[in-house]
Amino acid sequence: MVNTGDIIFQILMLLILIGGAGIIIAFIIGLKRLIQKQGANEKRLQRIEQRLDDMLKNKES
Repeated sequence: MVNTGDIIFQILMLLILIGGAGIIIAFIIGLKRLIQKQGANEKRLQRIEQRLDDMLKNKES
């Protein structure tokens, strides 16, 4: 006969494993978004620098 305590323990362990995998997946998704955000910020900075360069060139001429 199967012990009900063993079944409950195995179910809990399975839930803990699923939770751990979920945490790892969420961490990876968060990192991806952070990297994408950083890239967008760099592009924005490049556009601002380009505008400033254009403004300076216009003032000089």
